[in-house]
Amino acid sequence: MRRASFPELGDEVYQSLVSVPIFARAGDVIGVITLHADAPHEFARTDLDFLEHTAALISGAVENARLYEDATARVALLSNLSQLSQRIASAGSQDDVLRVVAASLLELLRADRAEIHLLDPDGRLRLAVARPERSSPEPLDTRSLWLDALEAPSKARSEKSRRLAAALWGEPFEGIPIVLPLVAGGERLGLVGVTIPGRAGEAETALAAVAAHTAVALKQHQVIEHLREKNLLKDFFQMLARGDAEREAVGALAARLACDLSSPHLVLHIVPWKATGSRAKPKPGLKPKPRLSWPDRAGQVEARLVARFPNVLVDNLERSIRAIVPIGEADAEEILRSVLDMDWGDPVSGDGLSVGASAACSGPRSFARGFQEAESAAEVGALIRGAPGVTAYEDLGPYRYVLQTEDDLRDRSQQRLELLVEYDRKRGTQLLDTLEGYLDHRGNVVATSRALFIHPNTLRQRLDRIERESGIDLEREDWLSLAVAAKVVKLRRMRKTAVGEGGKDG
Repeated sequence: MRRASFPELGDEVYQSLVSVPIFARAGDVIGVITLHADAPHEFARTDLDFLEHTAALISGAVENARLYEDATARVALLSNLSQLSQRIASAGSQDDVLRVVAASLLELLRADRAEIHLLDPDGRLRLAVARPERSSPEPLDTRSLWLDALEAPSKARSEKSRRLAAALWGEPFEGIPIVLPLVAGGERLGLVGVTIPGRAGEAETALAAVAAHTAVALKQHQVIEHLREKNLLKDFFQMLARGDAEREAVGALAARLACDLSSPHLVLHIVPWKATGSRAKPKPGLKPKPRLSWPDRAGQVEARLVARFPNVLVDNLERSIRAIVPIGEADAEEILRSVLDMDWGDPVSGDGLSVGASAACSGPRSFARGFQEAESAAEVGALIRGAPGVTAYEDLGPYRYVLQTEDDLRDRSQQRLELLVEYDRKRGTQLLDTLEGYLDHRGNVVATSRALFIHPNTLRQRLDRIERESGIDLEREDWLSLAVAAKVVKLRRMRKTAVGEGGKDG
């Protein structure tokens, strides 16, 4: 038998002793019973039996007491966790959630330190809240450590937590560190870390529950804030598009959205492009790509615009997108070229987009006209071009002058030109386009023939037919009025054709 002497116990005065270990049910030693004698003494077997029986009774009592203490502590912990969950759920903002969680962890886990770090858009960790408070350190790029901590099994997590804690707080630090990720719906939001004086077992389980509730609450507040910003954005666009809102109200929303209306902007209007007439067919052997839903396509467009143009504002509507692009130190032509360089689809993909760009807008009152210009350019530009892409309002040429009056302008010239439209529809001819080209080239037969890729004699024959079918006398007609009427009638025809094709496809 081996014996170790402890001076603190004062057992040097004893001459004899007998010791019996106190075993737990699992076989672990949880204590010792020792009998001492001042004089030399030989303990009998009955003494040993008594001690062994007493050790068994004490073992049961100690284990039951410990189980009761553990159960009581767990009930208290669950009760505190339930109360904390309610406080997290009732927090009015993301900042409130962070303050509630950090302060409660100190009490809940008897922690010496509690901090929450959130990931910024660049993938770096920024200190969001700390108890006790401390100055914010430099953002920390810990993506490799983050993945280690996230994927490590529970047995190896303590070492990962220590590495993360050292990166967050430096060395040395007191206590046992526990660092867990904040994950909501598979999205990493950040991490929560504490240092505790005792064992990590129960504390890690409790912290995991708190981290889960915190991550969900933070994500909910982020979604709510995003929706709130979207609503502000829609109100802002509606005010600008109406053009009659109070300057103070527009200025207040512009300030919240960091939009300087006194500097020049371009307005973009983006709509799905739909082919009219003969459709472009994919090349043999190439399968057409599956067509995206409009919300998915709009989300892609918004992400590309945000990536290309800092401070752009984008408003997603049910079947269109509006955007306000700041020109900044560049000029409108440079911004327009950048828009032109973006991929807006092709006639075969089925995901083509028609984009209209306004002239430069500066000042709140100018945007109402800008929205109209961009919308007209998107619609009419797609009809004229017959393919997806970008059309500036200035590129509409003479069509700019008929867009505002075409619904009200109904004269004798239009009535006669409608006869040509009907003739073209029945015969498959192009008399209206021929007349438009002839007027655009001021009656120059050679120039018109080259532009239309037809022989001059063919042009003369078409002009004779135009006069016969419509009753127009080109020698006596007011060519300016006739040219405007031709643009109006052609635009009306293209719109009707587009609506008809859309109905058949739908």
